[in-house]
Amino acid sequence: MTDENKYIYVRGRKIRVSDEVYKAYKKELNHEAHLNRQSRKYKVYGFEDYKLDLNSIADEHVDIEKIIEAKMRIEDLTKAIGKLNKEERELIYAIYFEEKTLKDIANTQDTNPMKISRIRDRILRKLRDMLDR
Repeated sequence: MTDENKYIYVRGRKIRVSDEVYKAYKKELNHEAHLNRQSRKYKVYGFEDYKLDLNSIADEHVDIEKIIEAKMRIEDLTKAIGKLNKEERELIYAIYFEEKTLKDIANTQDTNPMKISRIRDRILRKLRDMLDR
């Protein structure tokens, strides 16, 4: 037994629909209501719940150009370090990434910290020259 007098509202207008369309419509409405109940139960909120103007969130003090420039400089530095020989790369890595002291490095290489300092300075000049090109 089907009831031919099923209606749904579309853009504020009442429209008569078949029983099949009405059931599908009601199924979607019930599913949406279920999801909303679950969201409230588990405290899941969407951005629309916060009534924020997302344009007002932007930090006007951030200089995007400087960030991009810094990233490009880091990429250039990474490439330049990649052009160093193995010993030079290992020394730079030990000093700047492992944060070892010149004395620690000198002890492992059975030399003195002044020699390590001179080697480091030479490598840094080499890197600076590569970056200035």
